[in-house]
Amino acid sequence: MPVKGRKFGANAEIAVRRRPRQGRSLMTVEAILEAARQLLIKDGFDAASTTRIAEAAGVSVGSLYEYFTSKEALVAKLIKRHCDNLLDTYARAFKEVEGKGIASLVDAWIDTSVEAYAKDLALHRVLLDQMGKVSKTQHLRRVSLAITDLLESALRKCGEPVPRPDLRLAAFVIESAGEALLHRAILYGDDLFNDELRREWKLMTCLYLACADSSPSQTRHLASGTSGRASPSSPESVD
Repeated sequence: MPVKGRKFGANAEIAVRRRPRQGRSLMTVEAILEAARQLLIKDGFDAASTTRIAEAAGVSVGSLYEYFTSKEALVAKLIKRHCDNLLDTYARAFKEVEGKGIASLVDAWIDTSVEAYAKDLALHRVLLDQMGKVSKTQHLRRVSLAITDLLESALRKCGEPVPRPDLRLAAFVIESAGEALLHRAILYGDDLFNDELRREWKLMTCLYLACADSSPSQTRHLASGTSGRASPSSPESVD
């Protein structure tokens, strides 16, 4: 089910010149975006000029500029598309685990996140590297808070008491921590973006959500399995 009201536009200065409305225009835009995607993966941002992108798409540079003001606008559009798809994917994944408990929700959240990037990892490495340059902070904030909204709703519907005192804040914490962890693993190298990262991320998130007291002593007891509350005490329990 699409997430209504949560689509995010590109930076105002690098937005598309005009929106395609007819079938042929839509096909042209798709060809341009696909050519940009392939060249960004193959050659990186600096080498992927608008001239080369237009040539790969089979259109003139003038046609490309009818829809996109610059190479940065193409990157912004690819980021926007990824964010829109990610929000819709989260909504579906969270719906499927309603009432199944915290661990199932954490699995859905982290598995969906990892798989959304893993299927086009080389492209996302380029997009993440350029994100701060082509997207305004307000747009990134809106995406982050939209994901937080979805997580908060999912926590309330998970069918298991979540002992954090503020579920909105808890959703923000796991979204922010997860985004930073995932983005850095992608940018810093393939040796970090792996199943071990996924397992550690799940363990960290489950322990945080299951902990009623933020004091260090309570957290140590929970992690060691000495607390009376049932919780994932090993990576295997959150896979």
